[in-house]
Amino acid sequence: MTERVKVLVVGYRKFSELINALLPEFSDEADVVIVESVASDHRDYSDMVKRYAADVVVSTGSNAAYLKATLKVPVVSQRVSDTDVIEALGKARRVAPTMHLFSYSGEPEPSARLLESLPELLGVSVQAHSYTTTDEAAESLLLALAGEAPEVIVGPSYICRLAEQRGVPAILVYNRSSARLMLREAIDTARAAQSVARALTESPDTGPFVIRSPQMERVSALASTYARGRAAVLLQGESGTGKEHIAREIHRRSEFSSGRLVPVNCGSIPNELFESELFGYVEGAFTSSRRGGRVGLIERANGGVLFLDEVGEMPLQQQVKLLRALQERRIRPVGGNREIALDFKVIAATNRDLRDAVTRGEFRDDLYFRLNVFSLRIPALRDRPEDIPPIAGHYLREYARQYATDIDTGSLLAQVVDRLLGYAWPGNVRELQNFAERLVVNCLDHGAAAITPQTLRDILPELIAADSSLQSSGALKAQEQAAIDEAMQRFGGDRQRVAEYLGISTTTLWRRLNTMGRAGVSSIN
Repeated sequence: MTERVKVLVVGYRKFSELINALLPEFSDEADVVIVESVASDHRDYSDMVKRYAADVVVSTGSNAAYLKATLKVPVVSQRVSDTDVIEALGKARRVAPTMHLFSYSGEPEPSARLLESLPELLGVSVQAHSYTTTDEAAESLLLALAGEAPEVIVGPSYICRLAEQRGVPAILVYNRSSARLMLREAIDTARAAQSVARALTESPDTGPFVIRSPQMERVSALASTYARGRAAVLLQGESGTGKEHIAREIHRRSEFSSGRLVPVNCGSIPNELFESELFGYVEGAFTSSRRGGRVGLIERANGGVLFLDEVGEMPLQQQVKLLRALQERRIRPVGGNREIALDFKVIAATNRDLRDAVTRGEFRDDLYFRLNVFSLRIPALRDRPEDIPPIAGHYLREYARQYATDIDTGSLLAQVVDRLLGYAWPGNVRELQNFAERLVVNCLDHGAAAITPQTLRDILPELIAADSSLQSSGALKAQEQAAIDEAMQRFGGDRQRVAEYLGISTTTLWRRLNTMGRAGVSSIN
């Protein structure tokens, strides 16, 4: 059964009544608490969120803007479409033909074209007002009342409440369809937040960021620097090197850290579903669309980070649609009649050479330059052997914790570390993680003592195959070791000079010395 979420609704009377009428439709999915309030510094909403254990907060207009700026939980705002406006004005027309329309300026306002056509369309006279704060809303209403003395007011719940207190009829601008869509978005947002929270507590991929090598220290420093800007970051490296982990580090250190990190696997979205998945859709957009519509992945990243994983696998026809959304920071849901303005940071990741893909015509050059403002190349694990023992130790401890075993992970690591260091790691960190889980699972009954040469052959055949491959070229290996020994003696153990003399990298030399059991030989620099 799908886990229920907890929704806190903060609003005024008419909005609260609207939401309350819709709650039976969502009773199987959410527990909803409605609090009538105008958001301000005089009330502790963080305490309210804790008291009700809310996964998400729902509000409107300036209320929602204030709560988004002050709360750490996601805040979903009720939006106003042109359809909402027309429907509300149609209701108001039954009261009087002269009316004032109020809207919050932080959301897309009714288009000028719509406002110009209303007199002919509905036979009404409409004066439009916008505001940014509740104080400004109250002031705008008082000025309207002091001037033309409107016969009816159309606006959000707070404006309606102020108008009714002064004896002026008021019509709520939101309708059931838009409120239903907002509740669906809130529930989806809460579930996404719950998934992220579970991942942070359960997944080994999220333990401290374990690095020892100078290469990864440099990557970490650059990630911290690039996190400060709002521009896109492109992560490049082989599969399994930890690009998603770097993306999470950038998200955590950025000004968008209070928003969500929304991953998108660009290579797995079918063409026919691309727009509905990324941009979302409104209710009734197509035959199989679900009631209430759906919020797209890009909109879910609003205020946070959009992580475009495997972006190099995206087909060309999808690239142009994505490019427009990234350029304009606006999207139009499928079947919708208005665009939604968004603010988010973009991180893209790929194991392909995108510049080469551009040259071959497989990747758009304009999208490449849009994504490649800042670039980070993640080195393969085989090129940073210093990281192998600490990463292996980290995963061994994490899996020991997950499987609730008190095995001596230090002793276990000591038994396999030489083989780990001699391996080429085609699967990089992800492969090392898998190896660690295999080792822990096989130690559940008898501890680290269960790992013998024979069991190791069964548990990690990849390492044994690598050893066999090396042993099959015994004569070549002996010549190589003799050359390394001679060079180490000639240059007094100076690894940099030895590597240059042999025509190999210092990393390769380090790996060869470790295989020879001489990694501890000091370097003289």
